[in-house]
Amino acid sequence: MTENTPLDPEVLAKVIANKIGVNGQMAKELALRILNYFGYGDLVIDNILDQEDRRLFYFLQDLKLLKTNWEETILPNGRSWRIFYWELNTEEILREAQKLTSTKDEIANIYETLPDAVWSRERPEVVV
Repeated sequence: MTENTPLDPEVLAKVIANKIGVNGQMAKELALRILNYFGYGDLVIDNILDQEDRRLFYFLQDLKLLKTNWEETILPNGRSWRIFYWELNTEEILREAQKLTSTKDEIANIYETLPDAVWSRERPEVVV
């Protein structure tokens, strides 16, 4: 994924569903709600969040799906002012999505390791 490629809502939804244990529909709604703030970028200023969404963002930060950073500037009156930002932790989100995909592949491969006799409906012959 390049820097300018937006995060796929389906990928984020799967990671959210896995991390917090919500159903697929709820995870999709949360993913879209989060990505609506970010648009095509990966950084959003904290001031635009309402209280409920800020709480959600802190929760997602605890899950390592979001990161925070800040910058400090000097106002004309000499006071310093901090500007806080939220950032999508794209690397972690993609890493978690990859884990989900590889786990699903491993589960599917379990069946390939079983012998053909397991799939037969005939009763095995018992040797006495």
